Amino acid sequence: MWASDFPHADSTFPESRASIAESFASLPLADCRKITADNCRELYGFGPAFS
Repeated sequence: MWASDFPHADSTFPESRASIAESFASLPLADCRKITADNCRELYGFGPAFS
């Protein structure tokens, strides 16, 4: 799982967006979705994600 300080959009901590883009650059989109949404949704029992 990956976490952020959502919804505090007033700051992107030093290079958060660039860091995640670089880290995920070589991963398939399906894996990125699991890391950023689906695994957490499943762990906490949230309903289906918006598409």
